[in-house]
Order: sequence, then structure tokens, then C-alpha cells
Amino acid sequence: MTQWTAAHPNTGIFVVRLDANGPTPILNFKADVPRRPASTMKVITASAALMAFGPQHRFTTELYAPSAPITGGARLGTTLYLKGGGDPMLATPKYIATYLSGHGTNITGLATPLRAAGFTSITGSIVVDESRFDTQRRIASWPARYVIECRPLSAVNVNQGYLRDTRTLYVVRPPLAAGGKLRAAFARAGIAHSGKVMTGRTPAGAALVSFVQSPQLQAITHVMLPESDNYIAETLAKDTGAMVLGRGTTAAGTQAARQLLAAQVGPRNTLIDGSGLDRANAVTPKSMVRVLMAANANPLWGSALINSLARGGEGTLERRFLAPSLRNRVHAKTGYIAGTSTIAGVVDSRAGVRYAFAIYMNDNAILGARQTQDRLVSLLATGIADNS
Repeated sequence: MTQWTAAHPNTGIFVVRLDANGPTPILNFKADVPRRPASTMKVITASAALMAFGPQHRFTTELYAPSAPITGGARLGTTLYLKGGGDPMLATPKYIATYLSGHGTNITGLATPLRAAGFTSITGSIVVDESRFDTQRRIASWPARYVIECRPLSAVNVNQGYLRDTRTLYVVRPPLAAGGKLRAAFARAGIAHSGKVMTGRTPAGAALVSFVQSPQLQAITHVMLPESDNYIAETLAKDTGAMVLGRGTTAAGTQAARQLLAAQVGPRNTLIDGSGLDRANAVTPKSMVRVLMAANANPLWGSALINSLARGGEGTLERRFLAPSLRNRVHAKTGYIAGTSTIAGVVDSRAGVRYAFAIYMNDNAILGARQTQDRLVSLLATGIADNS
């Protein structure tokens, strides 16, 4: 590491051995200097969400009618209100099977109770309510090209903001697109819809017609972290803001993360978004390791976080830590944006000694950075520092 850091001073490293009687620092190179974390920011976002909601939480998307009861029959003429619950996994069956490994929220479930009641035609409007979040589709400081990295955000979005069942074109107005996909879900269930699709608010006293629930949050983070899914991260940030501070905004989400992780994420860190795409994000390696230490010590949210991190050969670690003796002992999140390569996580040595680490390299030598990161983590796995 001495050779690397001498040539690449914009590096920060902090490694701690998690001993039974307390943490033992093993390596510290400028660990208190904030660096761009890139996608390791998602560790903070996931931690805050898991703390705020609990690992078993499910996000709910609801369908309402203005009043009860809705009686059975062939034709339904009332307005229906689609109320978003900030579910980043709401999707069509084909999208779920293709991109979410079966771990999505099937929008068709909203139509099933109506078809079971005998309805084959709906003439009333679909009003889409996205009021759980603000209507900011992206982080204001992001360049426009980032739309390819994270589709437009909304509290009610289907297929993660993609227009169709493939990850090609994206939607411009997510709530209207979601209403259109609900109409298609009605059609799949055998119900024709001829009314309008518009945006609005669900009226007070509305009657619940149907609902669908997401996979557990710990399953969502297990999709987000290995694949480094920016859309899920930004949605969870707004969810956390809505839950903790009553505001479904990115700013509230980062503020809530600070509040929940106050002992770990101090004032020297700058949190701009939930995904790590913004180049103004700045996190010290020591703060990231403290988050991982807190997770390691917590059997509830912390276990869910660590189990959600990629192992060797998975997700963004697809080509890293592949040795059979190593791949199941590394749990980590990588990060990359231009001029930045980072990795943070935990690794167990052959003797079962656990280390928490964060290696932040704000440097253009990306290949060398990754090779250096891999050597350091692999050395920890051998147990080289178990008795130091």
C-alpha cells in the first residue's frame, strides 16, 4: 500500500479488525478525509432504510374507490384512485421475470379482486396519486445524461420508470405511465377500461378496493446492493425521508440518514443523493467503516445489510474474489464514477476473524485501483492481520 499511496495521494483507507472486546484499527491512510464514495453511498442509503422501516417491511400500492361498497356486476362506472407507496419493485409480470429475478410487486394483483367480483368493464377514470413523494424526477445537480443511470422518480412508478417491459426507453411522466400499465393489468385480468388516466389526490374517506405489497425490504436491498441499482437507491432515500421526517424528498432522505446514523456519519460527510452518482457526495472511509461496524453489531437491520452485500462473483463483484476459498468470505459494495474507484464491506479471514474496510481511491488509475483493492482484501482474508 505504501507504493500505491505514494503515487496516488487522493486515496483514503480504513481497516478495522472486529475483535470481541472492541474494534482494532489495522490500517489508516487519510481515513478522516472525505472522498467521493461513488456507489458505496448505497450502503448508507440501505442502512438508513433498514433502520427506519425494519428488514421485513413491505411497501404497499393501493387502489381506492370514492366510497364503499363496490357491489359486484359487469360494469364499474366509478373513478378509481391508484395511490403510490414508494415501491421501487412495482412491475409487470414480464419485467419481474426478466430483470428482478422474480422479486417484484406484480401490478396485476390490483385488478384480480375486481375481476373476481365479476367486473368485465370499467368506464370511470384512473386517477394516479403520487403524493407520497415530491415531483422531482431527478437530483437537481445531476447532469441531464444521468437519466440513463436512473430513470425519472415517482412514488408510483412501474417497471422502475421504463416505458415497456424492456430496459430501453424510459417514461417522462411516471404517474400517467403507471396508470396506463394499470389499464393493461386490467386487460390481462379480463377487464376492459375505457375511462381517462389522470393525476390527482385520493379523497379522504375513500374505500380500499385492492392492494399489492412489495417483497420484504431486505430482499429489495439484496437486489439493490449487488447490482448497484440507482433507481432503487434513490427511491429508498425518498421513502426514508417520508417515513422519518414526513417529506418524500431526496433532501429529507439524506437528512434522515444522518439522523439515523448520527454516531457513524458525522458533519464532515456530505450526502447529496442516495445512489452516489453525484460527484459532490463526500464520505470519509472512517465513517463508512463505522456504518459497517454498527451493522455488524446489530442482529436485525445490520444482518440484513451485510447479507445484502455482494459476495465474490456476484453483481458488481462478478469478476472479483473468485477463488473458492475467498468468494463466500467477502461481502462488499463497489463504486465507480469517472476518476473514482471505491469498495467497502466486510471480509472474514480463514480463522473466522472479521474485518470492516473502506478503500476510497479518487484517482484516474481505475485498473490499478481495483487491483490494489483486491490485493488488500485478499490479504485480510488470509489472516495476515489476525494477530497484529
